[in-house]
Amino acid sequence: MATMIVRGQDKQQARPMQDGEGSAGHARLRAAICDYHQLCVDGVSNSLNTSADFEVVVRATTAEQLVHAINKIPADVLLIDPWGPTGDGLDTISRISKSHPAIVIIALSGASDAGHVKRAIASGADGYVGKDTSAADLPTLLRLVMTGSMVQPSGKNRSADPCLTEREAAVLTQAACGKSNAEIGQALFITEQTVKFHLSNIYRKMGVCNRTEAAHHAIRDGLIS
Repeated sequence: MATMIVRGQDKQQARPMQDGEGSAGHARLRAAICDYHQLCVDGVSNSLNTSADFEVVVRATTAEQLVHAINKIPADVLLIDPWGPTGDGLDTISRISKSHPAIVIIALSGASDAGHVKRAIASGADGYVGKDTSAADLPTLLRLVMTGSMVQPSGKNRSADPCLTEREAAVLTQAACGKSNAEIGQALFITEQTVKFHLSNIYRKMGVCNRTEAAHHAIRDGLIS
């Protein structure tokens, strides 16, 4: 199960958009990756580079490589495994959170228990994403992190088959892209009040409290693409 716990804040300051970059009028965000397994670095890099919203500018397999590179190459978001064999992952998170406070730091780990999450957040991480997150879902989850959203693991009351209507699925797809109620209404040619009505029904059917949780579960369960 993919999990992500994120502080309710937005530190990201993306560079000005260049011609042809990004999707929906947004600049691509610069990502740095540090994992002690090259295979993980390669997989995450491929997932982000093939998305419309991210480009990987730093790839490292040690804390030393990461710190050296990130001091020279600007980045908007850092994904780092805090629990590497050298035991310096948490210290690296703490150092970078202090020396580069604008960078959104996300702990990317296979350990998702509360103790590991709390230690990573206490060290300065802004988010915690499980390594069981699918490559296809990762860019969308990171977009949610960049807006300061919070996604919790699925609860007992969440419906496994919420049976969304075609219109509800369309509204949720737009919401997952980060659009406001007004923007969703304009895109689907419905009023903002109607958007709110659909979202309320979506939350009730899925057993969630907000659009971020709804989008996360819908993407993971294949309800929207």
